[in-house]
Amino acid sequence: MAVAPDHIGGYTIPKGATVLMSQYVMHHNPAYWVEPDKFRPQRFDPDVEHQRPRYAYFPFGGGPRLCIGEPFAWMEADLLIAALASRYRFRLAPGALVEPEPSVTLRLKHGLPAIVQKR
Repeated sequence: MAVAPDHIGGYTIPKGATVLMSQYVMHHNPAYWVEPDKFRPQRFDPDVEHQRPRYAYFPFGGGPRLCIGEPFAWMEADLLIAALASRYRFRLAPGALVEPEPSVTLRLKHGLPAIVQKR
């Protein structure tokens, strides 16, 4: 909520207005991300994380509305990815179309057809 009137990007924001930020737009902003549409896990290496503004990446929100489950979700993701990647190899199915479908949450329009092979 705007605590005072302001001007952002040519728009006047009145005091008391609710202002929302699109995570999808911010997470694909070339001002903060080199080649934002490419999968580059090294962007999150601890050595380079500090080079971008704090809220350039905010998958769990931020400030007083920060998701209380964030630490658990990161731990769960690390464990799940490690367990799956140690047992299986995943490849995108030939001809699979990866197309985002933005809604309340970002989804894949056609799912994610994959070939799963035991390691």
